[in-house]
Amino acid sequence: MIVGYFRTMEPEDAGKPSPTASLRAARCLRIESDPPGSREARRRLIADLANGDILVSPSIDHLAASIADLIAVARRVHARGATLRLVAEQMDSSVPAARNVLAAMAEYERRVLAARRAAGLREAEQRGAAPGRPRKLDETTARAVRDEIASGRTHAAIAREMGVHPTTIMRLVGRLTEPD
Repeated sequence: MIVGYFRTMEPEDAGKPSPTASLRAARCLRIESDPPGSREARRRLIADLANGDILVSPSIDHLAASIADLIAVARRVHARGATLRLVAEQMDSSVPAARNVLAAMAEYERRVLAARRAAGLREAEQRGAAPGRPRKLDETTARAVRDEIASGRTHAAIAREMGVHPTTIMRLVGRLTEPD
């Protein structure tokens, strides 16, 4: 059975055929759609696929939010013994070369995201921002904590007073006692 799926996109592109029309042209017997932000109908439709079925979508945009999402959908479809067709991209996953293209696209997206992340970290470093969470306790407070511990107070008592976890106090004291 040939089934169709599309995610409603806002705003709809003027001049392009409607997703429903392209799915009817692909001879889909069942057409499901989701509103923006939802994937419930897609999940149900994939769960209903049987061996030999074909899932058709008007385009990648109407099927998945990203290439990684597209790969995940394709894997779920193939696990059910079905194939995936994308009308606009003229891609049919029953052809092994199409599966290789999907895998290559996913790898490309991972590399692009890693490069963007690294660039963002470099920019933050140039602005003087340190990566990670900011420290809750500054050096002055750290010295006061060290003195409190030396006078016999427990880590837990100091932590309760300062509103932090006792492990934070232990790490702070350890950081101050370690040689640089």
